[in-house]
Amino acid sequence: MNLMENMRDANKNDREYKNHTDNDVWLDFATKCKNNVHIALAMSYIGDMFKTRLKKFPSLVNCCAIDWFLSWPEEALKSVAEYMMKD
Repeated sequence: MNLMENMRDANKNDREYKNHTDNDVWLDFATKCKNNVHIALAMSYIGDMFKTRLKKFPSLVNCCAIDWFLSWPEEALKSVAEYMMKD
């Protein structure tokens, strides 16, 4: 089955969907992808390769949420462990 057939089959209970053109089905697919597809990308920020990637792909900065995960202090790890295991 191709993409159009899969989309039509997935929406077979929607009466309005039967009248959609191929372009409408494609736009619906693209909208569902934008709303539902999420990607986690992990990179080391150490070294020149990180800077090079950001220069080559500016959307990594402009269109992404960046979370910096650094090492936790030992006191924080102990506090979380005690809280989670108190019951």
